[in-house]
Amino acid sequence: MAERTVTLRSDLVDRLETIAEQQARSVDEVLGDLLGLYVPPENGNWALAVAEAMEAADIDWIDDPDASVNSREEYKRYLQEKWQRSQQTDVKDA
Repeated sequence: MAERTVTLRSDLVDRLETIAEQQARSVDEVLGDLLGLYVPPENGNWALAVAEAMEAADIDWIDDPDASVNSREEYKRYLQEKWQRSQQTDVKDA
């Protein structure tokens, strides 16, 4: 097979080399395995592929018709608590 050159950021090369060294393999082998994990959707629709994979997964889904409203309320409560903690921290630091 003919060799070609690909330019990558140095941090990515370092990470690939580290993984290869840890596994006592070549960078080509590691990169080949990583690319082998990628399976493009047959029809090019990644959202459909994700939805189908989620349906096929063994997950106990919560059937909550008000999930959107409940999620929003949970997020508001989280932000309020986070703000309160930050105010308490500011008072202690002052």
